[in-house]
Amino acid sequence: MKIPYGYVLVNQEIIVHEEKENVVRSIFEYYLAGASLWKIVDMLYAKGIFSLIGNPKCGWAAVDKLLANEKYIPIVGVETYIDAQFERERRCNVDYDKAGHPRKMSKYQFPSHTV
Repeated sequence: MKIPYGYVLVNQEIIVHEEKENVVRSIFEYYLAGASLWKIVDMLYAKGIFSLIGNPKCGWAAVDKLLANEKYIPIVGVETYIDAQFERERRCNVDYDKAGHPRKMSKYQFPSHTV
């Protein structure tokens, strides 16, 4: 069994790791404030946090998996977790066809700016 980032095994019990707990909270806070997954990766790198899942460098997929993982509810709270799930759904550009296969609705559209 792999222990999720932010938790440690102590005396056969999985508990919250206090230092990493703050990193998990920061990830949720930055995401809900509008930061992209790449911006969060940059923030983690700037803080010297190179990986969340044991890889040499943290990637956006690891951050996305962390945001989707229900195991972080005890750290961030139900409301924050649910807000993050709604935000993930809002930002997603994947649609499903009639057979349930994922497909992109369209290429990402940048907001139009008037100059």
